Amino acid sequence: VFGDFSGLLEGFVGGGGRRSTGRYKVQRGSARGYVLEINFKDAMYGTKAEIAYTRNAGCQACSGTGAESGSGRKTCPTCGGAGQVRRSSGFFSIASACPHCGGEGYIIENPCKVCGGSGVVRKQQKIKVTIPAGIENGKKISLSGQGDAGPNGGPAGDLYVVIHIRPHEYFERNENDVYCVIPVSISQAALGADLYVTNLEDKKIRLKIPPGTQEGKIFRLRGEGFPYVGSPGRRGDMYIKIMIRIPTRLSGRSKALLKELAEIEGEITDPKPVTLAELRSR
Repeated sequence: VFGDFSGLLEGFVGGGGRRSTGRYKVQRGSARGYVLEINFKDAMYGTKAEIAYTRNAGCQACSGTGAESGSGRKTCPTCGGAGQVRRSSGFFSIASACPHCGGEGYIIENPCKVCGGSGVVRKQQKIKVTIPAGIENGKKISLSGQGDAGPNGGPAGDLYVVIHIRPHEYFERNENDVYCVIPVSISQAALGADLYVTNLEDKKIRLKIPPGTQEGKIFRLRGEGFPYVGSPGRRGDMYIKIMIRIPTRLSGRSKALLKELAEIEGEITDPKPVTLAELRSR
């Protein structure tokens, strides 16, 4: 797990608007982001993960007001609770945030000793996240109200869990399809063979290689890919690309057989390029 980082998606979710509650302004808290790393199979089957992160929570000592119990807040004497002061400059009147209360419209004479008058405290939180089967890399899971608490007792923002899927050793994913490469020998490619390939669920699936299979040939196994989120009965496909493995060391008997085959086939010593049309048809 990479950990949490503040304000990852604030531009996406905004900070929430302010709404007036009596004399004081209540503001929605900021969203938080968390990057959760999972493995390839967890993304396929789905899983539950517990994450721990730090967020701003409402101060219980002052109920989020920021004022010491029993002292309350006082209307700012400078701006009269407006949060703004105006000054005249010729024909114009310019408004700016009140320097005394910082634009809040009130002052706290006796700040809460626990939160220092902010109304929020830092809190370590643990929460379980449900990851659906088939989730893609980079997708975001939204958890409502699990972000930072808002000032003045405002509602908390959301937590956005960003999924990072660790690469697999053999498989590569594209949307809901998976791809892999398997090696075959020269004789298997030339004569054909029945192979058993392992899918994502570690099951052996029979794959028939026809005689004369060429390097780079791709076979398709339907329904052996990733499930679609929300539709577990629907799955992508598995694509298998053939790589013909050329032996780097040959015994005397193997060399003799290959030379005999070359004489039978009539090896071409001045080959012409393969046409592009032929390459596209493969």
